[in-house]
Formats: sequence, C-alpha cells, structure tokens
Amino acid sequence: MTEFVYKALDSSGAFVTGRLQAQSLSAASRQLIELGYTPLSTEPEGTKSYSFWRLRPAASKRDVTVLLQDLALLLRSGLPLDEGLNLLMEDASPGAASLIAQLRHAIGGGASFAEALQSCSATSIPELLAVVRSAEATGNLENALEIIAQERLKLEKITAQIYAALRYPLFLMSVSVAVLLFFLLFVVPQFADVIRDFHTSPDVLVASVIALSQGLRQNGDLLLCLALGLAAAAILAMRLKAPRKVIVTAVQQMPGLRGIIVLRRTAVFCRGLGTMLSCGVMLTDAMRLMSESGTGSDKIDHIRNRVRQGGRLFDAITEINFLPPLAARMLRIGEESGALESVAMRCANYYEAKLAERIDKLTSIVGPAAIVFIAAIVGTLIVSIMTTLLSINQMVS
Repeated sequence: MTEFVYKALDSSGAFVTGRLQAQSLSAASRQLIELGYTPLSTEPEGTKSYSFWRLRPAASKRDVTVLLQDLALLLRSGLPLDEGLNLLMEDASPGAASLIAQLRHAIGGGASFAEALQSCSATSIPELLAVVRSAEATGNLENALEIIAQERLKLEKITAQIYAALRYPLFLMSVSVAVLLFFLLFVVPQFADVIRDFHTSPDVLVASVIALSQGLRQNGDLLLCLALGLAAAAILAMRLKAPRKVIVTAVQQMPGLRGIIVLRRTAVFCRGLGTMLSCGVMLTDAMRLMSESGTGSDKIDHIRNRVRQGGRLFDAITEINFLPPLAARMLRIGEESGALESVAMRCANYYEAKLAERIDKLTSIVGPAAIVFIAAIVGTLIVSIMTTLLSINQMVS
C-alpha cells in the first residue's frame, strides 16, 4: 500500500487536503470519489522532496495534440477536468505523462486550465491559451479543445508532408555526396598513381579531379572541422531571431520553394484566424496572438494596427501583399458577410489542398533530378579517367 497526498473539493465546494493509502494512483482517486470528493491533485507521499531533481521527459507537439483530443472527448462525456487528466495519465507516453502531472499540479494549486497550460512550456502557446481562456469563460471548453485538436492535426499533416517531400531528395543528395567522396578519396588515387607512373599529362578535367582528390586527402581533418563549424553556426543562426529571419527570407526567394512557403503561410494564417474567431477570440486579439507565434509577425503587426484604427482586414492584407489575391478576396467576402471565421476555414482547406498538390509535384521532380545530376557528375569523372587510361594503354602497346 502506498500513501498518497491529495487535494480535493468536498460536497460543499470547500478545499480539503489529506492523506490516504491505496494500491495505485487511480485507486486513490476512486477512493476520493467514493468519499464524495472531487479530486484536484493526488500524489505519492514524498514525491515533492525529489521531484525538483528528476529529469522530466519533454512532451512533443504530437503528445499535446493527442492530449487535447482525448481530453475533449472525456469532458464531453461528463468527467471533471482533473479526473479526465488522471485517466489519461494511465496510458500516456512518458512525455505526455510528465505534462499531465504538471497540469494537474497547477490545477491542484487553484489555477485555471489556461493558467495550467501557460505554466508548461509545451502548451504555453498564445493561440491555445487565448482559445482556452475564452472557452472557460463561456463554459464551452470541450468544444474548443476538440476544435483546437482537429486544427492541430491538419497542420501537423501538412508539416509532415513537407518534411517527407524534403526528406527524400535530401537522402538522395546525401547518398550521392557520400558516393562522390568515396570515389575521390579511394578510387581516384589509384588511377592517379597509374597516370603518374607513365609520366603522361592528363586533360584539364582529369587533372582537376586528381588535384581535388589530393586536396581532400591532405586536408581532410581541416575540412571536417570546417564543415562541423559551419553546421554549428547554421544551427545557432536558426535559433537567433535576426539571423533566422535573414535565412528564411533568402530561402523564400529560391525557385520552387517560394510558392510552397506562400501556400503554407496562407493556410496557417487562415486556419489560425478561423480557429480563434470560431472560439470567440476578437479579431485584433487573434492578430496579436498570431504575431507572437511568429507567423509573419512584422506584417501581421501592420495588419493588426490597421484593423485597430478602423480599417478593413482586406485593405490591410492587400496593402502589404501578405496573402495571394484569391485568399484576400475570400476573406473580404467573409468580412463583409459577417462569416469571417467560416470563410477563413474554407480558405485554409483550399490552400492546404493546393499545398499538398505542389509538394507532390516538387517531390516527383527533385528526386529524379538529383539522381540524374549526381549520376552525370560521377559518370563524367569515370569516363574521363578511363579515357586517359586507355590512351596510356595505346601508347604502351
């Protein structure tokens, strides 16, 4: 038997604390319910003495989405919030279980669900917090959580498609570069020795390949350190706001990627706008929250300021060319008809479909192009070296 420390509400709504013995955490919660209490927090005795030093596994974005989805279902079934979180902990992954424990601890201390979410780094998302606060004020938390979970699932699906489209060409390029390095480091030196033994002068291409091979073999350690340093600098730059903005801006101008980035930005903007408006968040607040999340923050700040000054959303968007013309016109129709949230959702669905189509086209082009490009390089090198060796053989014979 394990002794548990609990915090609960009695039948009159008074806050009570105490200890009880039970076989497990779920058994302790059931005992409290049988006693007429509403459990707020139930922890094994002595947990707090070492919980500060314990490393907690981080909850992933997928863990947060599944938690919101499952919690919405339990709340819709009539379970209290803390009891629903307690049930979800039993089958949760380590990251999700750690997140649920933090949420229950915050709620047990008297915090609202929005405040509990804000206290956890994995769920301290401006859009999520705004929607939950609005839903708690209106008593419609289960519907809001379900909407958020569904929209997060759609966004995660789009992100997974983009990563899958990039993963295949990057894998091909990595394998191709590895083959090319193997060819330069181990194959070319063998041919170079034969060419030098016959004291012949190879053509410019073969001489360049041999020089490149020698340079790689002689300065391999230095080049490896340089590559690692560049990789570390790139990672650091992506973590800093100003360098990341410069890199993202440069990537957005690359042919083939610009269209994908614009489509994704449009889909994310319309999806976030529609979700927050449908959950009762004001338009200016929705703009502020999307700006804080980093979705084109500078331009969204401009749009928000124009709307706060009494301007129309359509005029502010078209003034800075933030969205494609079709998306802007769709939002104008929604704004004029008073159905901006539903039109924004339909616009997001349309551009998500366009994005998926564009990603499929890019994947079908980049993969074969990478194979042909690397094959052409390696093939040209092999043919050049073999031609040189054949000419040497003809001179000998």
